[in-house]
Amino acid sequence: MPECLPFCGWRYNKEKVDIQKIVAPPYDVVNKKEKEEYKKKSPYNIFHLELPENYQKAKTLLSNWIKDKILIKDSEPALYLYELIFKYKNNILNRKGLILLVKLSPFDEGIILPHEKTFHKITQERLELLKITKFQFSQVFGLYEDPQLITLEIFKKNPQLLYEVNYDEEIHKFYKITDKKTIKSFLDTLKDKKIYIADGHHRYTTALKYKEYMNVLYGDDLKRDYHYIAMYITPMEDKNLLILPTHRVYYLENVKRFISDMEKYATPLKEFKEINLEKIELYFTNLSTQWIIFYQNKLILYELKDKYYKKFININSVLSEIPLFNFLQILENILGIKEEEFAQEGKVKFLSKIEKLKDEVKKGALGVIFPALPPEVFKKIAREKKLMPHKCTYFYPKILTGFVLNEVSGKILDF
Repeated sequence: MPECLPFCGWRYNKEKVDIQKIVAPPYDVVNKKEKEEYKKKSPYNIFHLELPENYQKAKTLLSNWIKDKILIKDSEPALYLYELIFKYKNNILNRKGLILLVKLSPFDEGIILPHEKTFHKITQERLELLKITKFQFSQVFGLYEDPQLITLEIFKKNPQLLYEVNYDEEIHKFYKITDKKTIKSFLDTLKDKKIYIADGHHRYTTALKYKEYMNVLYGDDLKRDYHYIAMYITPMEDKNLLILPTHRVYYLENVKRFISDMEKYATPLKEFKEINLEKIELYFTNLSTQWIIFYQNKLILYELKDKYYKKFININSVLSEIPLFNFLQILENILGIKEEEFAQEGKVKFLSKIEKLKDEVKKGALGVIFPALPPEVFKKIAREKKLMPHKCTYFYPKILTGFVLNEVSGKILDF
């Protein structure tokens, strides 16, 4: 485990704002319309800072909010505890995690392990915002191994409840602990553990680039705040952690031709007469080589032909265990359809909720549904330093942005 620290976070002043109206989901899971809807909820909504009209405006707003005590800084270093209570398939789940500072480590050191590719354009945009505001507004989502869930015992240490928010039928509770002995004891349990990035690859890559930028200004002083990133971490063995697939919706000019081309490489195994989207995972019999095409109210299970599966295994034996990787080998490398270009042109959507995918299919789009990725496959890929395709997994539910902000202006950390 890299060095971890408590920190003095910046938080919204409950006496001046309605916390329910200022939090928001991660910036990369909302569209333009949703972004504006969040901003309309409150002039202090976190998206005014994280998704501003321009970077300079974010800096001005941040300065004014600090001056007007809309944002206040905690006086003591704290670990921030995050409890998320939600319903999934008629079960009530309770996922627990913590927000703390994690020392930045290049991926090649093998301490922080990524699993997903990033796009340079997104990282560059995030870097410019970070340079101007010098604040991390949201956290990277990280996982670590703790089979006995010993680290979560800290929730029994009477943390102070700061906020409670009801969001999208979820209850988000946010606490802090400042007791030094409790903090030290918790940090000791994290020693010798690696962190697997679940969400936030662009945030982490941006922080690495920002550290290089600040090193030029201040020198490579390891005690300065920009050597750290605020991260939400939770045990990967917790059964309350859900790793869902990210499905695709494609807007194609000729869907029937696409399906015909696809069937040269994947065999249609079965068409489902009765469509039960809530039990879609039961339709899959092989979690590596199958996906479902959903078009014109038809659900058809496809399986990659054996000769192509063997070919893709030779390309990458680990990644070939992921159905999306195999699907994209056909889509991009054989049919010549580049998903990143499609994304830029608005011809593809990445959706975790089957219901939303169904709505798009009703409008004439083509949906591609994938099975969930087993946690052991996720861990194996990260350990072997392989990168999954972009938008492969969806860790559910997402943590909210706005509970705590981290300043990275070059100050010396002395705790």
